[in-house]
Amino acid sequence: MSDYERYADYDNIEEPPRRGPVGLIFKILGALICGGMIGLLAFRMILFRTYPASVSQIVFTDALTDYYQETNGRIGAQTQKLRSPYDDPNTGYFFCDHMILVRGIGELQVALRYNVSTLRALGEKYELATPLDPSSDALFSYRLVDNRGEVFDDLVYHAFDTRVMYRYHKLVFDGVDFSDAVKWISLEIFFAGTDTETGEPIARIPVFENHEEYSALSPYRLSRREVP
Repeated sequence: MSDYERYADYDNIEEPPRRGPVGLIFKILGALICGGMIGLLAFRMILFRTYPASVSQIVFTDALTDYYQETNGRIGAQTQKLRSPYDDPNTGYFFCDHMILVRGIGELQVALRYNVSTLRALGEKYELATPLDPSSDALFSYRLVDNRGEVFDDLVYHAFDTRVMYRYHKLVFDGVDFSDAVKWISLEIFFAGTDTETGEPIARIPVFENHEEYSALSPYRLSRREVP
């Protein structure tokens, strides 16, 4: 075969087929869908792990403000990581976090969270005649109970906030005993209007522990925005 024939073969090499616009569009759509799913998952995780500042930060009640002035800001606020922040490990209707206590005035603050789906589940479980309104901040009543059966129901502050599907409550109780005799304190949740003396709570969440197995507390440091 002559060199001219070989050169002719090179000239006849077929070019690779060009991809049409349809394949490119499907690739872009696939990338957008995958990115959207990853973004949605990340958003849900962030939403689940964080609370609005309105319920996570310390609230200066009248008593705490006076105590702040008396102590020149040395209120000794402490916080504790909750080991079991939910009412039930399976259903998980209610969650608590951001517990803050001030021993000097017997004050305990805690943030409560639930999903709007919790309200539907409770309605079905207790066969409520009227659906629970997710926009209402007065669906439940609250009290604290310790290991001795002592009740602390002086709720001096209550705030309500919303974020997408979650509902948040900031609860502040005064007159709470933090002596060594108190090994644990739980938040009990009732339907509004329930007689807490005779009725059963719909949920119970431990919000403070002080015993041999667990008693870790850490200082709660005030930010500039929180100083009264």
